Amino acid sequence: MERIAEPDALQREFGKRFPSLILASSSPNRKALLEKGGCSVTVFVPDADERKEGAAPESIVASIAERKIEAYISSERFSPLVPAIAADTLVHIDGELLGKPENREHAREILTALSGRKQEVITSAGVYLPGEGKLMVTDTAAVIFRPLSGGEIEEYLSTGEWEGAAGGYRLQKTGYTLVERIEGDWTTVVGLPLRKILEAAEQRIHQIYR
Repeated sequence: MERIAEPDALQREFGKRFPSLILASSSPNRKALLEKGGCSVTVFVPDADERKEGAAPESIVASIAERKIEAYISSERFSPLVPAIAADTLVHIDGELLGKPENREHAREILTALSGRKQEVITSAGVYLPGEGKLMVTDTAAVIFRPLSGGEIEEYLSTGEWEGAAGGYRLQKTGYTLVERIEGDWTTVVGLPLRKILEAAEQRIHQIYR
């Protein structure tokens, strides 16, 4: 897979719609994704329960994202005049949800399991819109890894990019070299489904003012 050219048209469109916002996440990938599209980002790290509760994978991810945005809305930092986004991303394969690796050995196990295979990356976002309230968005993209040798996995682990990354890789950095192709929105894989957020925001506005 070739390196993703940034920013793309979707990022720029998002930056025009949300020139400034609160990002209720400590993810450097999400922050970079927004800033490269022109957003002015203020980070708030929510103190939220991230236990995986629910039946379907989508509902599990959505419940975590909702707890994160609610943690921001109920905090002293909440600003009702500024849009805010919180998100959670998990990888689904073989009926199992994979989050962030606990250590290097765990990251090695995850990347070995993903080698040469198709995975689902599920990202849910909780969005606060001033004057319009909260909305939830969930999107899924498929990521197909190329077959990886043990040496290639070790080389990638040595970059340290696996730390704090769902599935143990970061698409925006050198993680794209592990991937054969993506089916769906690449911003969903990075951790913020920008297209779905834009669509949901416009739909909410039309519902209120029609």
